[in-house]
Amino acid sequence: MKTFLSLIAAAILMISSFSSPAKAIVLFDDVPGDHPFALEIAFLHEEGIINGHTDGTFRPDDPVIRSHAVAMIGRALNLDDSPRDPGFRDVSVSHEFSGYIASAVDTGIIVGYPHNYFRPDWTVTRAQTVTMLDRALHFPDAADNNFRDMNEGHYAFDAVSRLAEQGVARGYPDNTFRPDIAVTRAQFAAFLARAIEPSFIPEKQDLLMTANEILAELQAEDFEDVAAYVSSSEGLTFCPYAGGCIDNGGVTFTKAQLPGFMNDSNDYLWGYEDGSGFEINLTPAEYYDEYLMEADYNAKERYGRSEHPMTQELIHQKYPEATVVEFYYPGTDEYDGMDWQSLNMVFEKNSNGDWVLIAIVNDRWTI
Repeated sequence: MKTFLSLIAAAILMISSFSSPAKAIVLFDDVPGDHPFALEIAFLHEEGIINGHTDGTFRPDDPVIRSHAVAMIGRALNLDDSPRDPGFRDVSVSHEFSGYIASAVDTGIIVGYPHNYFRPDWTVTRAQTVTMLDRALHFPDAADNNFRDMNEGHYAFDAVSRLAEQGVARGYPDNTFRPDIAVTRAQFAAFLARAIEPSFIPEKQDLLMTANEILAELQAEDFEDVAAYVSSSEGLTFCPYAGGCIDNGGVTFTKAQLPGFMNDSNDYLWGYEDGSGFEINLTPAEYYDEYLMEADYNAKERYGRSEHPMTQELIHQKYPEATVVEFYYPGTDEYDGMDWQSLNMVFEKNSNGDWVLIAIVNDRWTI
């Protein structure tokens, strides 16, 4: 089955054969199929995060202003956009993005200028873009970046290091980052798309395909093949709830133990029921049926935005350096979706720079 990105690429190729490709479903009049950030722009437009102009253009080389940057990040994170006073002298309740600006202040994504100004129409630099994204999303600590025009004294040095390490922030061919020049609309789209949808980063797209392979092995109850993705030193930890994983640690099986997972007759204390606090004492096969694979999970074509961000936050409290691939079951109409469940594969890089599976954390609604 084609991935989302290959479908978009196919659409671009198809569109390019028409006399007016710009008016096609995917792209704007001034964003041809061979634009370096065509896929990122198309994705964000599909998600309703970015808009074009009334004349059908995107104007990819125009600079981004502060209010627009905050609005795009706000849409990406589903922040509250209800109009209200954000507390700045130059942003009234009637400003079209007052709600997003207020939410960005509340969540620590933005700060204003001296004397309580926000400067909504000032242009945003590349460094400011990276700083906002770093505050908005989880990025683990990273080694210092090696851009030749960045130094530790620059306010965005650490943020650039973190986002560069993750493949979100990229520099120029001459190994500069050019932090203090205005970010263009196309560049901003690329930064934002990579930040919220890691499949735009080749390494993370490969990891997603690996996660799909692991899901297939889990569904086949083939823990011997699952073990191939696990570190010999770390093993694989199973947690029935994200919060409980922090409190109780779950149950860890070594790489050598995993092939016999389904035949292990021992009862283990996997954790405690959220809400009731009852002990979860089960054999691995029982845990598989009642927690690990109780829901019908499907392979993914992209990471997607988490339906329950708190699950991701709790996992990152336990595993701050991890990349998480979430498989989500939305629940049923009978229960208005309250019977949702998720299976979260937690990956970290080993000393060789290879991804290894270190935990599988389930989560669900509890009363």
